[in-house]
Amino acid sequence: MILGRVTQATLWRQFTTSIGNLQRQIADAQTQVSTQKKLQDASDDPAGAAQANRLTSQTRALAALSDGIGFGSAVLSSEDSALEQTDSLLTRASEIASQTASGLLTPAQRQQTAAEVTQIESSVLTLANTSVAGRYVFGGLATGPQPFANLDDPGFDPATAYSGPSDPFTLPIASGQTVAITTPGDQVFSAAITALDQMRQTLASGGAPTTSVDALANAAAGIREERASVGGRVTRLQDRSNQITSLTNGAQAMLSDIQDVDITTAISQFVQLQTTLQATLAVGSKLQTSLLDYLQL
Repeated sequence: MILGRVTQATLWRQFTTSIGNLQRQIADAQTQVSTQKKLQDASDDPAGAAQANRLTSQTRALAALSDGIGFGSAVLSSEDSALEQTDSLLTRASEIASQTASGLLTPAQRQQTAAEVTQIESSVLTLANTSVAGRYVFGGLATGPQPFANLDDPGFDPATAYSGPSDPFTLPIASGQTVAITTPGDQVFSAAITALDQMRQTLASGGAPTTSVDALANAAAGIREERASVGGRVTRLQDRSNQITSLTNGAQAMLSDIQDVDITTAISQFVQLQTTLQATLAVGSKLQTSLLDYLQL
């Protein structure tokens, strides 16, 4: 009889232990279903948690690079737009130079032409002071002052109109790799501004801008060369952006494998554990009755 009581007591302890284990498993399963995450704490899987931390850091670094590339692309796009408009203005100035090179202009025509060239030069200077998010595209992305003087500034001189930095702004796109997303404004616009200013002054003094045709052609060639350079840099940024997207997707997929649960499987396991608990409790109720019967003997 004593042996029977000991056996029943042992079974009861085993039963309560099983119930406790099942309840903990159910709580864990319920947490996984609600959070859809396998890892609730680093102690759940130290190696997996360490790898997840590395992947998280990697995706954050890639996101920072992606943000930088997005900004760089916007800067280059603004530069390209400014260069395109400058090219159009130089084309118009070249047309005027060709039309007026003979010098057969009436005073009224000369005055009207000089006024148009003045407007073209002023517009080119405005484009040279293009900004993105308050930063000057042709001024090394400085927030101020503007890199080029205005045409109506006292003592304006094309030779000293630029006061911006002499170095481009470079953007990191990978370890040890950078892309210049700006070009110093004097390298881009000085030839155009000088040619336009000389043409303006020649017309204003009553002369024929015979040398302006070649000067404007050379300036336009420089603008187009810079546009080609911008296009190459845009392509490089786009290629790197595509690589970053691929790397990010790969890292996120690996992170998901480590952290995320298959929700269908998780729900199934949760239901199965609840069913097992109910069945175990049913067995336990019989065991409890049997144990009480033994204790009353």
